[in-house]
Amino acid sequence: MIHSLINKSAFVGLDNVAHFATGGESPMLRSHADAVQQFMVDKGQGEPARGLQDDILSEVAEQCASLFKVPANDLTFLSSATEGINVLRYALEWHAGDNVVVADVEFPSDILPWTTLQNLGVEVRVVKHRDWVIEEDDLLAMVDERTRVVAISQVSMFTGQRMDVPKLSKAVRTKGAVFLLDATHAAGVVPVDANYADIMVCSCYKWLLGTHGAAVFYCNRETMASLSPPFLGWASPSSSGGWQAPLEFTLSANADRFLSANPSYISLHILNNGLKYLLDLGEERIHDHCLQLSKMVYDGIASLGLEMMTPRADAQRAGNTCFMVDNVEALRSSLGDKGVLVWGAYGNFGRLRVSTHVHNDSADVERLLEAMRECTTAA
Repeated sequence: MIHSLINKSAFVGLDNVAHFATGGESPMLRSHADAVQQFMVDKGQGEPARGLQDDILSEVAEQCASLFKVPANDLTFLSSATEGINVLRYALEWHAGDNVVVADVEFPSDILPWTTLQNLGVEVRVVKHRDWVIEEDDLLAMVDERTRVVAISQVSMFTGQRMDVPKLSKAVRTKGAVFLLDATHAAGVVPVDANYADIMVCSCYKWLLGTHGAAVFYCNRETMASLSPPFLGWASPSSSGGWQAPLEFTLSANADRFLSANPSYISLHILNNGLKYLLDLGEERIHDHCLQLSKMVYDGIASLGLEMMTPRADAQRAGNTCFMVDNVEALRSSLGDKGVLVWGAYGNFGRLRVSTHVHNDSADVERLLEAMRECTTAA
């Protein structure tokens, strides 16, 4: 029996529910209500409220620094991972003949921003999967001396594959390209070392037990010096000339230079609370737990004869287990009727996703597999 790392009673809405939808939306901790209440109390205190909010910002930055193994000053909080990707797109100077390398099974936000460069003569090179697997060597074969950015997810939201980040980082950076790592489906379930990335983005409303409105944006110091922030606001400078010299300012020397305005403080209160749970458990414990459960899911689904998209090897797998079905929405809905929540977004491509996290246990997996057997037999 594999027990949950955080009891289901600590979450809202998990009574008699097997929740496998964290890859889309994680359940909310009941204690988030206390974090929101504290935000509301602090916000009502007038000007001193801003100092209290900044204290939370500093605290959550330190927690993220611990999670991602980088200095707190090298990361900041934007509104979304998508915003972070677009910051890089507009922060670089582009020339005709440059290229960007992406994979065909990436999240749209990891691909679409680069298409806006095509009218400048920049090529977007798409690496094709082989039986749903992106081979690192195939990706690196696309990189040449004109590659400006290689954008890849550590764990695929679509297939569940975990990439060999150290291998990619060394090869990409040796060739002088910017290595953009999307850690959204890795952080909070498998170890993430942002030092391997030039830029790392990570949404916080999934595996990090946060909510929408705050995403981590990390930029290493060498890359930071070469980027021109595309959006400026009052939060970008470390100092300014005020009304006496309104055009004079000095950009922040840290990652806050990419922050143009207030971050979502209420989102940071919630994230701060969620990270405390995860850091207390420790990444290796969470990693082992999620891999054990996802292996049970993989073997059980594979035994039904369905086409598996996620690799079975532990080193290539994280919390997402993905497979193909004939009618995604019908199966997702039928499972939901049985109290089993999975994720079928992008179902028009035939993919269904099961995500195992800290609130799941082996009883949840047994319930999922029994429901799958009933639904697929009925179909």
